[in-house]
Amino acid sequence: MGWSTTADLDEFLAAAGDYLRARAAENIVLLSAAQDALDGSRGRNDDPLYGWWEPQDGAGPRGAFLHDPSRPLVIAGRAPEPAAALATPLARAGRAVSGVDAPTAAADAFAAAWSQRSGTAVKLHHSTQVYRLASPVMDYEGPSGRARPATWADRELLVAWMRALGNEIGNFAQVPEASTDALLGYGGAAFWEAGDGPVAMALVTRPVAGVLRITTVYTPPEYRGHGYAVAIMVAVCRAALIGRAREVAVITDRARPLRQAIRLGFELAGERAVLSFGPPTGPLPIQQPSGPAPRAPTGPMPRLR
Repeated sequence: MGWSTTADLDEFLAAAGDYLRARAAENIVLLSAAQDALDGSRGRNDDPLYGWWEPQDGAGPRGAFLHDPSRPLVIAGRAPEPAAALATPLARAGRAVSGVDAPTAAADAFAAAWSQRSGTAVKLHHSTQVYRLASPVMDYEGPSGRARPATWADRELLVAWMRALGNEIGNFAQVPEASTDALLGYGGAAFWEAGDGPVAMALVTRPVAGVLRITTVYTPPEYRGHGYAVAIMVAVCRAALIGRAREVAVITDRARPLRQAIRLGFELAGERAVLSFGPPTGPLPIQQPSGPAPRAPTGPMPRLR
């Protein structure tokens, strides 16, 4: 069987949707990218390509990918062999691949195969861990205070906190005003309040395939050390499971694991690597990779505060 590809998002979801949703938390990166493509399909053309991998026994998809030329290739499926084989159809289709975001072994395998074909260098951008909430702690007793959703009246504060977070982690590319407006548009921000006002915030995605993902938890420096970040995480998880989601997921930098994960009921669902492809290193013979792609260390990019 091998890889099948299509430019039709509906065809892709019909073929691979059940496979992706069966382990939705583990596959949330690709599911979210597909949802973004679906939401942005009207009046937009980024030349996306989709695909799924099936074994010879015809047992159904066991891997999938989404390629938007403006972003890293996103792969679902841990097996390295299909990931390495994906380099061939992408090269034949003339796709320009700037990087890959995939489970660690699959990312290494694809990067090695792509580097052999293109002669490009491989650089580690960052490594992440995907957690899913398996059994939430409902009797958690945290600091005094309460959770509340952010409203448009909080826009100025949200912009300021998002700018402060971006400066702290070195993410200067984001536009906090635009991000804030998008979050407020679907109710994607919440505060923990104590004393005179907000002391921590959590940002979440829209639910995708029943999974709501906490993207950011942030406490300003002057409020740290009181458990406010954990308190807002617990509150968001409880509200999500009572309301609009079946699962809650968190993706955090591997260099900064979610220290409270086990106590809060999270379990590790998978590890991913984001690799980028640099300038050509010179022509190389096309051959099967014999080992993982070389990695260059970079500083951590903390996602949770």
